[in-house]
Amino acid sequence: MGENRCVNQKSICRLLVFVVLAAAMKISAQGTAFFYQGRLNDGGAPANGAYDLRFALFDAVTNGNAISLPQTNLAVPVASGVFATNIDFGPVFTGTNYWLSVGVRTNGNTGAFTLLWPRQPLLPVPYAMFATSASNLLGTLAATKLTGTLADARLSTNVGLLNAGQVFSGTNTFTNGANAFYGTFSGNGVNLTNLNASLVATGTLADARLTTNVALLDHNQTFSGVNSFTNVANTFAGNGLNLTSLNGSQVSVGTVADARLSANVALLDHIQTFTGTNTFTGPATFNGSNNFSGVNIFPNGGNSFTGSFFGNGLVGWVQVTGTSQQAVRDHGYMMSSAAQAIVTLPLSTTLTNGDIVRVSGAGGGGWLVTNNSGQSIIGNFASYRNATMVTPPTPNDYKSVAVSADGIHVFAVGNFNGVQASTDSGLSFAQVGTLSGFWNSVACSANGKIVYIASNTGGVQKSSDGGLSWSSLAGAGTWNGISCSADGSRLFVGNVACSGGGNYVATFTGSTISVSTNAGTNWVSIPVPTTGLSCVGVSSDCTRVVAGVNNGLLYASANQGATWIAITSTNQVWTGVDMTADGSHIGGAVGKSGSFDGGIYHFHIIAQPNTTSTTAIGGSQGAAVELQYLGGNQFMPVSSTGLIWAN
Repeated sequence: MGENRCVNQKSICRLLVFVVLAAAMKISAQGTAFFYQGRLNDGGAPANGAYDLRFALFDAVTNGNAISLPQTNLAVPVASGVFATNIDFGPVFTGTNYWLSVGVRTNGNTGAFTLLWPRQPLLPVPYAMFATSASNLLGTLAATKLTGTLADARLSTNVGLLNAGQVFSGTNTFTNGANAFYGTFSGNGVNLTNLNASLVATGTLADARLTTNVALLDHNQTFSGVNSFTNVANTFAGNGLNLTSLNGSQVSVGTVADARLSANVALLDHIQTFTGTNTFTGPATFNGSNNFSGVNIFPNGGNSFTGSFFGNGLVGWVQVTGTSQQAVRDHGYMMSSAAQAIVTLPLSTTLTNGDIVRVSGAGGGGWLVTNNSGQSIIGNFASYRNATMVTPPTPNDYKSVAVSADGIHVFAVGNFNGVQASTDSGLSFAQVGTLSGFWNSVACSANGKIVYIASNTGGVQKSSDGGLSWSSLAGAGTWNGISCSADGSRLFVGNVACSGGGNYVATFTGSTISVSTNAGTNWVSIPVPTTGLSCVGVSSDCTRVVAGVNNGLLYASANQGATWIAITSTNQVWTGVDMTADGSHIGGAVGKSGSFDGGIYHFHIIAQPNTTSTTAIGGSQGAAVELQYLGGNQFMPVSSTGLIWAN
């Protein structure tokens, strides 16, 4: 019997407990549960009603380690303070001293249990169960008292084990016909009688034990009887040359080699010509290059065609990584080169009215479609031949000009104080900001927000607000030319013009123009309109070029210098030019010299309807065109994207 003090005086005040085990019962029948009885006071009086009890086992009267998980007995009846219940912590009683922790709450209460102190020591009575362990047993135990299974190691070596090799030295008789023997048996079987051949399930009878009437695989046999081989799984090997009247419908396995088929059978991996009228209603996959010259119908949407297919009205795409391609009818060419790629149209003699040639610009260098002699392309093309020029009344000694991508913002510097700017495409100019001094060169970002200026004495200055305020990037030096990328993050200094991303760059002397597609690592020379060049500007991919001549004309090319057009008619002192990324806007600066008053010129190029090109049309990266042959050596775009140029 034990006694607990209440932790929470408001609920349960006192617990008197008794631990009772049915010691007189057969020990082997007790298992691990024991009977627990106690007295519970609630509010100083014996408790009555249903209570929830939680029991836990520890190895110390305070703190210590939990020996098992807590056990909760719900709705334990208490009458006049007395209760009784069973507890089962499992096989934990090994002779060690343990203490029982008790928690209590009224049944139906979902709150915490009130923990009762002190913990109750468990008296030796529970350890009556521990006597069932053989480690505490002395003397002899009757076999009838054993339960469970004895380990193999506890058995005598004279006991045969199923999983061990045994030697039976006695004379043994197995009278039950259901006995089963497994493993390897050795010995002389001469005395075995009444053997049943149908029960020979393993091993192989030697050929010598068989009669001569048994057919052997490695002998030449003569079957004198009438034999029928009804099992379709039979396999016959040998030369079938003399077989006749074979039934093709009975060929159910194997594959006929391609070489055994007639030339009229279509093969998936061959180039085929279907001359008949064909209807393909099932899913079909054609992996080769196939030519369907007949009238073919493919009504099943599950048909799958892989590869390139070309024909009247059916245009497949061919990727071209080089810079030149001879086109053929009903083909599309995806030009992927970083440099400008040229596609030459098919000869008219190879074409039928309605044939298609497609070209798309996947590479950064753009593309150019060139005509053969006598051919022409009619459509709505942009051309420097139809450029409109704005000549505002701004006489001054200008040195350089910069134009934003939309052509609205124009900046100019020269032998006058500060920087002049226009926000109406060059119709009017006014000084921007308070920066003073004479400046040789100006460049701006695509949006006109970032502006750079340079001079020999003022160094390099940068503005991030369209010229309102400036900060110095470099001191005095020889700064005669300057150019920047579209976002204003890359700056080039010298006789240079750069593209939108800064990877396409052009530089020049008086008689040469060179372009680079990798930010100046490698250079390629392009044709020039004339010598005496004084300034150059390029589009984002360097395919459109504008060049000015000192005391001469302003020239433009839409095909990287292959052909040039003079876009002015009178000589000027061209000191600086700039071109937008798509080449559709040009700004030109003219200086004072002799009879030349100087000024700013702004050119705007738009697509003109019914433009006929007898040389070439071109587009930048992202531009594409579909040309249809009209007959009479003439082509026409039936669809296009991006700005298409003619020159």
